[in-house]
This record gives sequence, structure tokens and C-alpha cells, in this order.
Amino acid sequence: MRTASNLLFCSVALLAIGSALAAPRHQESTAPAVQVIEMSGDKYAFAPADIHVKKGTRVQLKYHSVDKEHGIKIDAYAEGAKKDGAPGLRFEGKNDTGKVVKGADGTLEFAAEQSGTYRFECSIFCGLGHGRMKGKITVDE
Repeated sequence: MRTASNLLFCSVALLAIGSALAAPRHQESTAPAVQVIEMSGDKYAFAPADIHVKKGTRVQLKYHSVDKEHGIKIDAYAEGAKKDGAPGLRFEGKNDTGKVVKGADGTLEFAAEQSGTYRFECSIFCGLGHGRMKGKITVDE
């Protein structure tokens, strides 16, 4: 008789635990919102070259090369910020540079953790106009 009651108790306990685990949780998500931004590189210019995101946003930058091989290097520190502190942009896997060939796509992901203006530029020499291939990401409060 004692074995039957122990078995019943264990069955009820397992059902209760299973129900608790399967029940939907109504918690506020602490994960930042994801903003997907599509960008292209073509003849010494990025489009768009001026990007705005909100502080706390997780950004997925999808870039595409139209004409030849290009790279993108984003400064993780805002203009005027000290480089010995925490960076304002936190990159996935510490990867703040990307490269694509003509017709290819690439992705950089980062979290915009501090407001400010962050410069980016082409990181692969792509011709005489290479020095003009620049842009900025503005992180607003």
C-alpha cells in the first residue's frame, strides 16, 4: 500500500513540475530591439552614409557591394570619446570590420550602448575615390 501511495505522489509531483515548465511565461523581454539596416557600397560612396539609431538598439547592418570589393570599418568609440573607456558600440564577436566582393552581401551586428556619432569608412582600397567613402552612425538617446 505504501508503494502505491508513493507512486501516486511521484506521479502528481511530476505532473505539477511538467505543467509549471510548460506554462507560458509573461515576463518583459530584456533583449534590446533589433533594427535591420541595409547599406550598399558603390563608386566611392555608402548608401545610406548617414544612419540614425536609438541608444539601446541592437543593429544588424547588412551591406552589399555593387561595383567591386569594398570593406567597412566602424569606429566603436564616439567622436571625442576617450579610447581607454568602454566602447559605445559593442560588436558581436569583436568584429567591427566587414568585407564583400561585387554582388556579395555581408553582415555586421552591434549594440548601440552609448549615444554619440560613430564614423565608418571603406577599409579596402577601392580606387582613387577611396578616401571619400565614409559615413556616420548617430546614436540618439
